[in-house]
Amino acid sequence: MKTRQLFAAIALGTTAAFATLAHAADGKPKQSVGEYASDAAITGKVKAALVADKDLSALDVAVETNNGVVTLTGTVGTAAQADKAAVVTRGVEGVKQVNNNVKVDPAKAK
Repeated sequence: MKTRQLFAAIALGTTAAFATLAHAADGKPKQSVGEYASDAAITGKVKAALVADKDLSALDVAVETNNGVVTLTGTVGTAAQADKAAVVTRGVEGVKQVNNNVKVDPAKAK
């Protein structure tokens, strides 16, 4: 189980690192470097918190942060898991607001 969490954390961390290279279509950064770095750090912390929670699969929940507002998307098996993802996210330092757009698909229930 620890190995699975480690691999998930590495994969999510790599994704966050590449996300820092994102720019708008006109080549200008979407935010200032400081704002973007802060949002990337928050995203990383949220993903790590989701990986650490044994009731959630971080691979099922996508995280995007903009000016401290975290948007969760993806699909989980139960409403309790969707709610827990939001609760875990709210507990992360730097999160100002959570938009929980996680869908529930009972077919994914474990």
